[in-house]
Amino acid sequence: MMFDARAEHTFYTAAPATAATAAELDALAADVRLWVPDPEQVFRGRRVLDVGAGTAPLGALLASRFGAASVVSVELVFERLRAARPWVSRAPALRLVCGDVFSLPLASGAFDLVVANSVLHHFPELDRALGEIVRVLRPGGRYIGREPNFDNPLVRFGVFTRLGNRIFGCEHSANEYPLRPGAIVSAFRNRGCSCSLRFFWRRLRRLRHPVAGVAMSVTAERRSS
Repeated sequence: MMFDARAEHTFYTAAPATAATAAELDALAADVRLWVPDPEQVFRGRRVLDVGAGTAPLGALLASRFGAASVVSVELVFERLRAARPWVSRAPALRLVCGDVFSLPLASGAFDLVVANSVLHHFPELDRALGEIVRVLRPGGRYIGREPNFDNPLVRFGVFTRLGNRIFGCEHSANEYPLRPGAIVSAFRNRGCSCSLRFFWRRLRRLRHPVAGVAMSVTAERRSS
């Protein structure tokens, strides 16, 4: 199975893209705290790459509220990235780049952190994507991401069945696939990184079970040598 860039473009241009509002960034900030403990401490002064950025709400958040020194938000679909332009004037640390995660137009070792919000499960060729993500991290740099927990049968039902889509009111890109937690850990380790997962559920904050949790934070670190 290969990533279908045309299908991705068709799906994400079916409706006009709009920039995130301040209220939407408030909600995103609360969500980020579920998968990045103490984000101010984590991101302050860091060079951050935001991959699969969409309309760059995460990049705007890190640049405007969490003190990142610089944020580069990379997105494949130009129309989505164009909608994020209003945030560049409000958050000077934010830069928008239209590009492909399988061939990032960025220098090796350029970033302290790479972040992604529900992105890895869009890449059936995960090893290729991680090769580029690890390449642009400095030695000792970290990947921090959030992913759906597809070990949870309710999550699989909600994403990959028509009935689930109707019940939960969601539509999904043709490139999404059920990337399991163990496969993520193995893929990062194959690229020479340590990797750990933490499971959570927004509505039940204390629920950390690896099957019952509906989402997970993924933290991987590139070895220093």
